[in-house]
Amino acid sequence: MNTKILGNSLTFKTFGWLKVNNTEIFMPEGIKQEYYLKSDKKLDVEEFKNVKYGVSEECIELNDKFGNLYRSYVSSKDAEINEIVDLKQDSKNNILFDTHDLIAEENSKLNLILNYNSISNSDKYRNSIIRILAKENSQVNLYVIQNGDEKSFSLESIFVKTEKNSSVNLCQFELGSKELYTNFQGNLIGNESNLNIDSIYFGYDDNKINMLYDILHYGEATKSEVVVNGALKDDSYKNFKSTLDFKEGSSFAVGSEEEYVVLMDDSVTALSVPILLAHEDNVEGNHAASAGKIDQQLLFYIMSRGFNQVEAESLIIESKFSRAINKLENEELKEKLWKNIFGIARRR
Repeated sequence: MNTKILGNSLTFKTFGWLKVNNTEIFMPEGIKQEYYLKSDKKLDVEEFKNVKYGVSEECIELNDKFGNLYRSYVSSKDAEINEIVDLKQDSKNNILFDTHDLIAEENSKLNLILNYNSISNSDKYRNSIIRILAKENSQVNLYVIQNGDEKSFSLESIFVKTEKNSSVNLCQFELGSKELYTNFQGNLIGNESNLNIDSIYFGYDDNKINMLYDILHYGEATKSEVVVNGALKDDSYKNFKSTLDFKEGSSFAVGSEEEYVVLMDDSVTALSVPILLAHEDNVEGNHAASAGKIDQQLLFYIMSRGFNQVEAESLIIESKFSRAINKLENEELKEKLWKNIFGIARRR
C-alpha cells in the first residue's frame, strides 16, 4: 500500500498554477527488514538536531522508525580518512533505509564514496539520509553513485553544515531508478566556508527524476557553486528546482547555480525552477538553466569523422558528464560509470 505525501517543497513558493511548489510522492509502505551490512553505534550530533531538511518530514521519520543501516564517518583533528561503501540491493536486501553521518573535525579531510547498486529484478525501495558537518578548516569530499533500475524507488536526502573556512565538495551520479527524489540542503554558517556541487543525471524509459537544491548563505564571504548536467531520452521526466538564498549577515558571499540538460527525444519532459533570493546587499548571485536538443551541426560533424549517430550522441553526452566524473579518483568505479552511461545512451 502506497502513502501519498508532499515532498521537495520550495521554501519560497511561486505561482500555484505552475504546480512546482511541491511534489506528490506515493511512498511504499515502510517495514522493518534486516540489511546485510552491520550498523555503527549512533552518534549524538547536536548540529543535526532541530533542523528541517530532507525530501519530507515523513522520510526522516521513516528512517527513525524502520532504519536498517546506520554508518558514521569521523575524521580526527589534523587527520585524513578515505572510505568506499558498497550498498547493494537485491532480492534479499530489497529495502534499505540508511543514514550516514559525516563529521570532519578541525583541519581534517574526509573522503567518502557511497556506491548504490541494484542487482535483481525484484522491487526495491531506498530511503537514504546523509548528513555532513564540516568543522573549522576541514574538507569533505562525498561521491554518491546511484545505479538503479526499472524496479527501484529511491529517496535521497542530504544535509550539510559548514563551519569557518571549511569546504564541502559533492558529486552525485544519478543513473536509473524508476522514481528518484533527491533533496539537498546546504547551510553555509561559518565565514569563508565553501560548497561545491558537480552532479549528473540520466533519465531513460519512463523514469521520473525530481531534484531540489537549497543553498543558504549565512556566513560572511561564503561561496557556493552548483553545476548539474543531465540527459533525458525516451519518455523520461525531470523536475529540477534550486534556491540560492543569501541570508542577512552574508555580506561578500558569492553563489551560483546552473543546470543544463540534453533532450535526446521529443517525448521527454523537462522542468526547471531556479530561484535567487537576497536579504543582504553586498552579495553576488548567478543562476542559469537551459534545456535543448543535441546540436545537429555538431552531430553531423562528429558523424563525418566515421562515427554512427548513436556513437556520436554518446560522445556528446560524455563531454557533458566528464567534468563531474573525472573528479572521481577511483578508476574502477569511474570505468563502471562510463559503461553504464554509454549503455543507456545506446539503448533503442
